[in-house]
Amino acid sequence: MALISLLILMLASVALISSTDTSLLTAGNLAFKRDLANQSERAVAQVRTQFVSGALVSETVLYSDQAAQNYWAHVLPSTKLPGIPDVLIASAKKDDITDAATGVRLRYVIDRMCISGTVPDKSTCTMGSFVDDKKGTAGVTKVSAGLGPVYRLTVMALGPRNTQTFTQITFTH
Repeated sequence: MALISLLILMLASVALISSTDTSLLTAGNLAFKRDLANQSERAVAQVRTQFVSGALVSETVLYSDQAAQNYWAHVLPSTKLPGIPDVLIASAKKDDITDAATGVRLRYVIDRMCISGTVPDKSTCTMGSFVDDKKGTAGVTKVSAGLGPVYRLTVMALGPRNTQTFTQITFTH
């Protein structure tokens, strides 16, 4: 009886240890995914800089594709993963943002929600409202509202343990 009881206790302890290992592995993977979602904000900041004071600041530049800036003036097709542009997944270029200390790599694309790469208007583009507070003189802010094309930023974050997340935001400019 004692040996049978010990055998049952041993099997229960092995099952408990196995369950604990699986739970810890799952919790670790969830933590990596959450960290990658937070790390995606780096790409958002870099894209914002491009639109405010970088290569994408000129409105006429936005009428055509700027592959060097990961920008497309039209909606990108997404046939492999619904909603995720194929060019992001198939990209052979190096990662846009790499953090060697954490092992996080970020890749992103920006596409304008337009049928074609032309001057945006209501018939060819998805339009959204925006507020422009850049104008004004002598320290007085002049706020104006208008309609502009909607842009979609898609970020693919790759991290430790082959963790992968996709983040999308839309914005107007």
